[in-house]
Amino acid sequence: MLQATATTTATPEDLFRHLVVPEAWGAWCKLPIPAKQGRKGDTSAYGVGTVRKLWPAVEQTVVYEPYGHYAYIALSGLPVRRYRCDVYLEARDNGTHLRWKAEFEPLVPGTGPLLRVWFRLVVSSLTRWLPAHTEHCPPDCPARSAGDI
Repeated sequence: MLQATATTTATPEDLFRHLVVPEAWGAWCKLPIPAKQGRKGDTSAYGVGTVRKLWPAVEQTVVYEPYGHYAYIALSGLPVRRYRCDVYLEARDNGTHLRWKAEFEPLVPGTGPLLRVWFRLVVSSLTRWLPAHTEHCPPDCPARSAGDI
């Protein structure tokens, strides 16, 4: 298991909105191709069952608990099996404590050490980029115009 944490002045509500709206990932995640929603959630637009295309992966929301816990799994596009990320948001006096956990199994035997280095970098980057963007979110960010979450 890999884990990264951060503390931010952003609210849990704002962070959660940026996590669940697929198009918002393109605003804060620094991807070469914009992220987009492939399917709406089972009972709400961004809830459990939502599928997003987030280059190079296709991911699905598996936990949707506003504004404290969000989790997703990779359906395809990554060189791993059973990839799952859980993001926990805890309100603090002046903002939010963010904890991002990732778990996976290598698809190719012997690639585990290299993949752990890569995914550790990814998780620590996401944990930095999300708060940095959310604290200074521009008016045209897709998270702002997504409607009800």
